[in-house]
Amino acid sequence: MASSTRSVRHTFYIGAPAERVYRAFTEPSELNRWLTEHAEVTLRRGAPYRLVMVGGWEHKGTIAAVVPGKSITFRWAWNGVPLSGTRFRLSVEPSGSGSLLTVVHSGFPRRATWVPIYGVTEWGWTYYAMNLKSVLETGHDLRSPQDG
Repeated sequence: MASSTRSVRHTFYIGAPAERVYRAFTEPSELNRWLTEHAEVTLRRGAPYRLVMVGGWEHKGTIAAVVPGKSITFRWAWNGVPLSGTRFRLSVEPSGSGSLLTVVHSGFPRRATWVPIYGVTEWGWTYYAMNLKSVLETGHDLRSPQDG
């Protein structure tokens, strides 16, 4: 029997140490370098978080889990979009001279009304993971207005 939900799941190689990648997705100043314009994150289960993206899109909710040095899981919410039943997890592990970043956004109902939201999420996390890779490996933020 098929699951009643689906997940976005990708793993990316990043040419940076795992500790550096972990800081990039858990420290507000580092999140601002590749994902957000403004970030409020406390590394504690149950703590509130707030992420404001370029263009004013806001995600806020609570931290579902933290494994220090390894992963963070957000109970994901996006104003105006019913994502409150989904969870977003970023995790990292060493791999050779770099790291493997795994992105999992789970809990999308398998209903026709959710297909566009799932598609945008699939595209969005691929884009932002590639931006994180670019920022950590080259210092270049792909969100730059000079990039067109």
